[in-house]
Formats: sequence, C-alpha cells, structure tokens
Amino acid sequence: MQRPLPTYYYLSHFHEFLKFVTGPCNALLDCNDKQFIDDFMALSKPRQCLLVRFINRKSIFVKAKSYTYEEIEDIPDNLDFLFQQDWFIPLQSKNIVAFANHLSKHEIIQVIDELNATRLIENPVLVYKKSQAKATLVACILDSAKVNDVQKTTVAESYWQENFEQHISYFLYLYFGNFRSKLNQFSMRDLGVMRTRKEQAQILARFADIASAKSAFVMHLRLNDIRSELPLLTHTKTLNQLQTLPSPIGSKAVELDAKVQFLLACELLKQDATDAIRVLKTINTDIAQEKWVREAYKLGLKDEVEAELERIIEAPLSEDLLAFAEDFLARKYHKKRTSILTDMLRENSQTILLDEMHKGGVERGVVAYYEQRECSAFRTENELWRGLFGLYFWHEIYELQGLGLTNEFEHIPASLKTNQFYEFASKQIDERLKSTDTKAKLIQQLSLSAAKNYGQGNIIFKWRKNILERVILLINYSKLDAVLALLKAMTQDWKNLSDGFPDLMLIDNEKLRFEEVKSEGDQLRRNQLLSIQKLQSLGFDVRITNVNWTVDPMQPYAVIDIETTGGKAQHHRITEVGIVKMIGGEVVAQWQSLINPQRRIPHNITSLTGIDNDMVAEAPLFAEVADDIDEFTQGCVFVAHNVNFDYGFIKEEFNRLERHFRRPKLCTVREMRKHYKGLPSYSLANLTKHFSIDMQRHHRAMSDAIAAGELLNMVNEKRLKDRLA
Repeated sequence: MQRPLPTYYYLSHFHEFLKFVTGPCNALLDCNDKQFIDDFMALSKPRQCLLVRFINRKSIFVKAKSYTYEEIEDIPDNLDFLFQQDWFIPLQSKNIVAFANHLSKHEIIQVIDELNATRLIENPVLVYKKSQAKATLVACILDSAKVNDVQKTTVAESYWQENFEQHISYFLYLYFGNFRSKLNQFSMRDLGVMRTRKEQAQILARFADIASAKSAFVMHLRLNDIRSELPLLTHTKTLNQLQTLPSPIGSKAVELDAKVQFLLACELLKQDATDAIRVLKTINTDIAQEKWVREAYKLGLKDEVEAELERIIEAPLSEDLLAFAEDFLARKYHKKRTSILTDMLRENSQTILLDEMHKGGVERGVVAYYEQRECSAFRTENELWRGLFGLYFWHEIYELQGLGLTNEFEHIPASLKTNQFYEFASKQIDERLKSTDTKAKLIQQLSLSAAKNYGQGNIIFKWRKNILERVILLINYSKLDAVLALLKAMTQDWKNLSDGFPDLMLIDNEKLRFEEVKSEGDQLRRNQLLSIQKLQSLGFDVRITNVNWTVDPMQPYAVIDIETTGGKAQHHRITEVGIVKMIGGEVVAQWQSLINPQRRIPHNITSLTGIDNDMVAEAPLFAEVADDIDEFTQGCVFVAHNVNFDYGFIKEEFNRLERHFRRPKLCTVREMRKHYKGLPSYSLANLTKHFSIDMQRHHRAMSDAIAAGELLNMVNEKRLKDRLA
C-alpha cells in the first residue's frame, strides 16, 4: 500500500533539493544562480508552489489561463505577477520547433488557418487536411511559414514559456549528474515505490569547483544536442561542430568531450574517411583508438597502424585495448590465422554431452551433470567475485569521506563509475590488502563486513543467504596471494573486471577450478576473455566447457503427480504428492505423502480423488516435507502430465516458504502429441487405456505418476531414435 503524500509535498521536495544545491554545491553556483535562488525564496508560498508545479512539468510552454490547482489560491493573479517579474516570458523564436510539437492537433490547425487568413500575397497558402497526422501538420507550419508570423498567431500569443529552464537544468545536473532524472523521484521515494541509498549517501558535491561543473554541464548539453542533430549534419557542419567545441575543464568534461568527438568522427566516416581517422587519432579512449586502427587499416595505412599497435602494447589504456592490439597485430601482421578467443576455446576447452531437456538452463544442467559424478559444482558467475570485492572494500567504497554516494538517489559511487577507485583510494586499499596476512584474517574481515552491512542496498552484489559460504569456499581452496592480487586488480580496473567471470566454480578431488559454459552457438565475449585471462595469470584453473546436446538415457527424471483442493496454484493447496525417480527407463526410487492443505477439501474434489478431510487431518504440512521433495528431485528433470499444473503448485508452495525451486521440465502431454500424432485424446486416462498401461487408481498421485513414467519411456524411445536418425 502506497503512503499518502502531504498537500504541498512538491514544494517540500523542491526545498530539499535546493538545500543540496545551496549546501554542498554552493561553491558551484555563480552570481546568477544564487540570485535566482534568493528571488525564489523571496516569493510567497502560492507563487513558489506555482513555479514548482511548472518546473515539474515536461514542457517549458505555459498556457496561462488553463491551470487549476486546488491547493493554490489566486492562480491568475499570481501567474500575472510571475510574468511581470520575468519568471515567464513570451514565446521565443528559437523555440518555435519545440512549441509546434507541443501544440495539440486542434491548435496546430488553428495556427494554419490563421496564417492562411492573414497571409501576405507573396506568402504561399498552407495546404493541409484535417485527417493528416499531427507530425505532418507540424511539418506544414515549419516548412512553409515564417517564424515571426507563427509568433503573432492567437494561439502562440496565448502561451508563455518558462524563463528559468537553464538554472533548473543546471541544478538538476549538479544533483543527479544527468539530464534524465527528475524531481518526481522524491515523490516516488516518499510513496515507497523507489528504493534509495540514504544510509550510504554522504551528501557530496560531484564536482571539485565551479569551472569543472559548468564545463561538464555545457559539454553534456552539447552531446545531447549533437545526438539529436546527427541525421541533419553535413560534412561542413560536422567539421564546424568539432572546431567549435569548447575546451573541457575537469575529468567529467574531458570524458564527455571525448564522447562528442567520437560521435562526430563516426559521422564523418560516412562523409570523409580521411577526416574521420584524423579526428579519431586525437581521441584518447579505448573505443576511439580501436576504431582508428580498424578504419586506418581499411584505408591501407598499414605501416602507421603497425606502429600505433606497438605503441598501444607498450602503454595500453586498459587490458581490453591491450587484448585487442595484441590480437590485431598477430592476425594482420604476423599471419596468425586465429584470434585469441579462438585459441582460448581450443587450448582450454572440453566437451560434455548433456540431455537436451536442459536447453532452457544449460548452466544448471552442467551443475547436475557434475553432481551426478560426485563433484561439487556451484553457479557463481560474477556474483562470487563481486560479492568478495564488495564485502572486502565496503568501507573504502561507501564510507571513505569523499568517495561514497553523492546523494541517496545515486547507485554507483563515482570512483567505480569513472574507473578511478584505486587512483582515489590507493593508500587505504593498499593498507587493507597489507593487513590481510592469512586466510583466517580475510574470512574474519569479510564476516564482520557482512554482519555490519547485511541487507544494505548496493549496486555491486546481491545479498544472498549463501554469499559468505561460497566466498569462504573460494578462499579455502585458493592461494591467498592470488585472491588478494585479483582484488587489487579489480580496484584498478573495475570497468573490465567487474564482469565476464566463469559460470561455475567446482571442487573436484579437493581441487578448485572454474568453468565457462558454452552451448552450441554461444561465443566467448571479449570481457569474458579478459576476466578468464586474469584468473589464469594468477594461477586459477579455468576451462571452457562446450555442451553438445544429446538424449541421455541415464538422465534422472522425477515423474510427479499431485492432487489439490482446486485448479489455481495461488489460491488452492496440495493434498497429495507422488514421485517416481527414473534412470535408464527404470524406477529407482519412489516418494509419496498425503499433505495437510490447512483448509477444507471441497466435496467435488473428494468425489474425484477420494481424498477427504479426515485422511489429511494428521498428514504433514508441505513445509514439513519440502526438504524431502527438494532433495528427492535434485538433479532431475521434472516430468508430469500437463507439467505446468504440477510444477506451478510445487513452485508456489516453495514460494510460500520463501524458498527457491527450479527444475528443467518435460510435459508428457506435449511430448506425446509431438511423437504420437493423431490420437483422439491425450488425457492420462485415455493414453493409458490406448497403450494398455496399467493404472491402479486414477486421480491418486502415485498411480498417476507411475503411469506418466510409462509415457515418459515411450517418449524417450522416440527421442533417442530421432537423435540417432
């Protein structure tokens, strides 16, 4: 249930917002910014409310006589006052395009009719049809009418435009660091629909001084403008944009300047490749340097490219760029026929056969494959390493003064976002690493961090019940120096080492290894290559496991049937479960139990199943048998006749216990339809009758499960024949 908002919530939020702007960001404001805030605070409450109402709207255009807000008194008089004080101004010619798009279709037609009625002889008649789309009508005005004539129309004169957009945009940029976020996030927070990071927010300015703040703001505006103008840029206009870029001040502005130049350089490639590579050569980013190499090579500048590749390898901007440069140099200049990715797949790979029932969850299938062979396997991917990193460096990431979250709406600390974590906190990071001299000390540090911070929102990892257990397993089976070296590498290059880690961690014969799982058609990505190479360089055993699909006769199946109090898993409960475990077509184990549904069983259900309230009165609750069902079906394909019904009920019962249940599924209804076409009915009763399958008691769980198991054997015979064929 959402919490109600007070009447003047939006004004309170704006004052909270201004408190941040005038507090930690005060040094980032110029005289005009400060005067704007002073003037706003000097207004009466109704006038402040009106302004904030308009600030929160998407459009800067205001139709003065069309607004009603019950909590604000004397709106017409207060709006007139604000207009007289230049908070609002008449429509400006530079905004005609945006204004035309803001208008309703009816208003656009009014404008066209008035332009035609008052046109001079030399002006063309604007021809249109009322049935035309709004965009077509807007184009009719913009393509044929003069801006001054549009401004003089009755519709245009009924509108004002805001005269504070630049200040508000700058303040929002100081607060959020982007142009996407708006003040409505305060409301979403108070309503409880948006989770913030209040406990970690340090309330910091994101810029060191006013020059870097203003420079980043202007450069970001320029980037957005150029993105919208790209389709209209000619060769001359593109060059002009590049030549008129202001000099960036501060790291953020430099980053944005590089993005602008790269964007324009890519546009130049369509116009003049020589000009484009000249621009690309000057941009000091990974993506630009890689682009320059590829495009210059296409133009035949092979000597220059070779020299540049050698330079990159000597002093790479990142591990990612280094991997690209070494690979490109080897393949294009040293006549090497395969890429690094291909080499890794060949040199470190193995192939296993997995039953095709696991196609929807290949990693889980591989885990089950190893567990059947008494090898401990865990799906870890990035969560293991990010959890280790976040727990170990929690203090440095979130609590070190000046490095935490700027405000509660931020999710990623700037030091990680800009890949400068080690640069900003090298002293504290090195001290922490030095203090960890034994595995026991590392486990103690992680345990204390988890105990102190458990449940706190963060962008680095998800809190899971087994997170510490998995990390401790990693530590116990690894060399301490290797773990610490990887942690340090992640602080130095979070951008490239926060992702791409192998899917699985395995403990096999008391030895640790990692495996990246690839099924048919999957490819190894470059970020995975970097992470795998880093792990291997530190002595970790990492392999690529290729999965080929087959029909495995030794795949374990749990054939399940349930009886329930009704047909909807969210509203009804289970009264009986019967499971047969099958391997190689044989029943190897059975499990059966009545279940107390904790509610009355309807008479019509009793008539169908024979299960009545007395029979389940002393039966166990589902919670009491959940562990047995989970263990019995572990590593199995979940099979049932109309599988989504049985699976849905079992999964919902686990959900009520706040437990996760997931298994690959096989439906004997669907598979029988697929492999035994043309039968009059595919109900369990009719199929067993048609194929002379013995059934002791229809609509009792174990009897139905055994019968479905016979159908499974028939299906698998067909599947195996099809695979061999």
